[in-house]
Amino acid sequence: RGQPGAPVVLADTQDNPGAGGNGDTTGLLKELIQQNAQDAVLGMLIDPASARRAHEAGQGRAIAFALGGLSKVAGDAPFVGEFTVERLGDGRFTCTGPMFKGFRMTLGPMALLRSRAAPGVRVVLASRKCQAADQEMFRHLGVEPRASRIVALKSSVHFRADFGPIAKEVLVVKAPGPALADPAEFKWTK
Repeated sequence: RGQPGAPVVLADTQDNPGAGGNGDTTGLLKELIQQNAQDAVLGMLIDPASARRAHEAGQGRAIAFALGGLSKVAGDAPFVGEFTVERLGDGRFTCTGPMFKGFRMTLGPMALLRSRAAPGVRVVLASRKCQAADQEMFRHLGVEPRASRIVALKSSVHFRADFGPIAKEVLVVKAPGPALADPAEFKWTK
């Protein structure tokens, strides 16, 4: 069980942009909301249209979104729900973690959303595809990952350099995604 200062880190390995995923599947988000997770943040969900809608609505507004599901992965669909736009960002920041240290990100419009159905769940939206391997991707929107109980990442391995040291535990989770983690699940023909 995670706690502020020592979150449980969940790696959404099958939707890792570094392995061919698009960072837009919603299986893990659905589960966090269904479980009414507390102090949870998921990032980054790559959905340029939703990030743009959040910017149009403005900070503090609650609106309905159909988040993610853009890749049309089997077993996945957009997550429809009402979210409050907590924070907006332009997606320009400099990474500080070991993997991307000094790299200047330009991820396009970004937004931090809070679920109205499960207020303990927040989502970091970005407009450009990039795996969540640096804490600055969250800090850009005012989220200190270490202060969360659960940090859910669209990454498989590269996140470990920056998020591993703050994690109480790292769990690799299996939600629908294009980057299959188990080779037995590929439809081999030869």
